[in-house]
Amino acid sequence: MGTYKDYENLLKMSYSETVEFLLKKYGPSKYDYFSEKSYRRFMNGEIKNITSGKYKRTSEGLYCHHIDEIKELKISDQLFIKENNIPFVYQRKERLVYCDLIEHAILHVLIIKEASPELGAMGYDAYLKPMIEEWYVDKYIPKPEWMKACRQRAFLSDDEAILIVKVMEESLGRTYHDTPFDFHEARRRRNEEFKEEMAERRRKADKEWEEISKVYREREEQAQKKKVEEFYYAYPKFKDMGIHLETPRTKVIGLLYDYKYKDTYKTKKELSLAMNPFIKDKLFEELYLALENN
Repeated sequence: MGTYKDYENLLKMSYSETVEFLLKKYGPSKYDYFSEKSYRRFMNGEIKNITSGKYKRTSEGLYCHHIDEIKELKISDQLFIKENNIPFVYQRKERLVYCDLIEHAILHVLIIKEASPELGAMGYDAYLKPMIEEWYVDKYIPKPEWMKACRQRAFLSDDEAILIVKVMEESLGRTYHDTPFDFHEARRRRNEEFKEEMAERRRKADKEWEEISKVYREREEQAQKKKVEEFYYAYPKFKDMGIHLETPRTKVIGLLYDYKYKDTYKTKKELSLAMNPFIKDKLFEELYLALENN
């Protein structure tokens, strides 16, 4: 558990120094943030969601922070991963660091100061700072057990919480008014702002996913069109016969029976059993040769 003075000292350090300090304090991650195999499949469009690694230590009250958040926005967001082609190296265990809630907020403050407000502000302003105020100033106790653990790990008195937020805000060149302070009104306002922020994020995510899906649909349509063209290039007679890539296997076997095997097998069912080991592509090939020989 940290103390107010520990947190204040971290704010005097650089981002890289703070990361190094936290790595020594909590130890490195033993696992990648995502499964590498799942990550590759997701990037190739084979699956819709990435499998997470076993990196979590929230039962100990610790968050996992991507060290490279100082370089790239939303490294753990699957939409941003796809859209910005974020490399897997950012998800490796060597690029993760553990921290408590206050330390997490400080990391984001240092990102804002050293890199860009765009990279650190969303996590700090929309998530971390309001949570510090709610948990320690409003004395709100969250319901999920992992949140309770995180709240306890970084526990501060209400005066210390106000003071550390004030110091963080002032380090960013902002003014923080701690009195008079209507906690219930502030909490209500933050809840409304959070809901609005989440709604906006959902709208943005939906729009981005729709655009991404459109691109994939177009690619799939083009790929399908190419397959059809290649199919009829290889088997031009099939087009007039109404035979296509999705023609049922039973129909192909029925045609094979009529054009080639009616004197060999008693019924189409008997032929179908004999053809079980063969894939449909092989059946197409044999049917076309039968047509050529008739």
